[in-house]
Amino acid sequence: MALRPTLALLLALSSVLTLTTAVPSDWIEYTPGTCNIVISSPHGGSKRVSEIPDDRTDGCLDGGNVCRWEKGCSPADGSKCRASTFRDSYTQEIAAMVVQHLSDTYGCQPHFVRSNVHRSKMDPNREPAEGTQGDPVALEAWQKYHDEYMSSAVAAIRSQWVKGLVFDIHGQTHAEQWTELGYLVSGYRLDNTPSDLASSSIRGLWSRSGADSAATSSLLTGAKSLGSMLEKRGQKVVPGPTYPSPNGGNYFSGGYIVERYGSLASGEVDSIQVEIPREIRFDSARRAAFAADLAASIDEFRKSNGYA
Repeated sequence: MALRPTLALLLALSSVLTLTTAVPSDWIEYTPGTCNIVISSPHGGSKRVSEIPDDRTDGCLDGGNVCRWEKGCSPADGSKCRASTFRDSYTQEIAAMVVQHLSDTYGCQPHFVRSNVHRSKMDPNREPAEGTQGDPVALEAWQKYHDEYMSSAVAAIRSQWVKGLVFDIHGQTHAEQWTELGYLVSGYRLDNTPSDLASSSIRGLWSRSGADSAATSSLLTGAKSLGSMLEKRGQKVVPGPTYPSPNGGNYFSGGYIVERYGSLASGEVDSIQVEIPREIRFDSARRAAFAADLAASIDEFRKSNGYA
């Protein structure tokens, strides 16, 4: 019987895929997968690289009410053009454990893309103007994350399986201490019980599931939702059966990565943002338990919704 390659071996082999650029190979890393899942970890990096000399700063608001992202521009507008520069601590460790569980326990080796560069230097979960602020080395790192690795992973899934899933792993410090699942559906819309998911990052799945209000309910809070699968394993999650909406509370609905790689515009690759609370991330036992629960829920979700 042929043995599946271990995660450690795949991580070691990932450097082979690195093109010759100014960006060192350990800044942005990619472990190819053997199933139709991508795990993305853009904000867990800790490298404050000197090759990108200046930190990202708040942008300036132009007359057209559009943010201009130039380092040191004046006057900066921290309310409307705020540059988030804090690291999502321990999210890369959780993502790696999820990858390991999916591979070893469920026989699904995901594609794994991660940035080791601190978010203050480059942010892969923003459009390039905001994420790199004109720094050419930061832009090259951003392009490696997206144009080389993420795009390659998603293209491989579309070519071999057509359908697939991207999970973008993040961290937050909201007072509610819940895990937030982002589908590009705003908290306001969730509070008002959306009838459709036509403008969501799981539009493809919703269309395959009937494209009606029953499918919307089922996929956000019902038996086929990732939220229900996490909740039954003891996790506090929104949206889910107990918390179908944030009810005016704190909630992140998704960012650049789930918008770019999900099925909002077209295709059958869907995406979900996973925002993990600080209370889980900063406790080693809870980190490990959450990673196991998320991996089990991802496996159940893909099997229940026709990805496997």
